[in-house]
Amino acid sequence: MNLLEDYHVHCNYNDHSAHDLTIPNVTRQAEELNLETIAFTEHIRKTSDWLPEYLREIESSSKDSSVKIIPGFEAKILVDGSIDCPEEYSKNYFLIASFHTLYHDKSVWLNALTNAIENPSVDVIGHIAPETTFRMEQCEVEDLASLIVKNKKIIEINAKYRRPPPEWIVPFMEKGVKFHLGSDAHRLEDIGQFTKISDLISLVIDQDSH
Repeated sequence: MNLLEDYHVHCNYNDHSAHDLTIPNVTRQAEELNLETIAFTEHIRKTSDWLPEYLREIESSSKDSSVKIIPGFEAKILVDGSIDCPEEYSKNYFLIASFHTLYHDKSVWLNALTNAIENPSVDVIGHIAPETTFRMEQCEVEDLASLIVKNKKIIEINAKYRRPPPEWIVPFMEKGVKFHLGSDAHRLEDIGQFTKISDLISLVIDQDSH
C-alpha cells in the first residue's frame, strides 16, 4: 500500500457527487497533494451512455499531469454475481466490483461475491463487508481470502465506509491477500485522504512486517 496512491475516485458523471468534482479539478487536486497515482472509477451501468466522453476527458486531463491517471469504473455486483458493466468496458479498463444492493441473505451474498471474484474482468473488490443481517465465521473469511488470492483480486481499504472489517485484515493477510487504498471520494477534499482508516492501514502494515 502507498499513501500517495488513491485507486477509487469519482467525478461528476454521476448524480450525487459534488458539482465541482470535475475530471480536471480532480486531476489538479491530486497534483496539489503530490499524489503519484489516482484511478477514476465512476459508477457504471450496462445502460450508461456517457462512457466515451468520460474516457476522452480522462485522456485529455492525463496528458500533461504529473500524476499517473488510470481510467476505470466501479460496477455493481448483481444478485447472480454478474457485473453491471458493458462487457467491452469491463474487459479493457480498470474495474472495481462492489455491492450497492442489500440482499438480506448470506447464501445469496456469498454466491454473488464468489462469482464476482471469479470474473476475470474484475480487478478489485470494493468496500467489502458482510451485511448487518448476518456475520461471517472465521472459516468462511479464510475461505473467502483463499478465493481472492486464487483469482488474483485486490481488496480495497475503503476510506468512505471504513472497510473491510478490522477482524478480516489478519486472516486475509495470512492467506496472502493484497490490499490498496481507495478514498471513494465524492468531494474534492476527500481525494487521497486516509486518516479515518489509519487503524486499518496500521493493521496491514503491522501484519506485513511480521
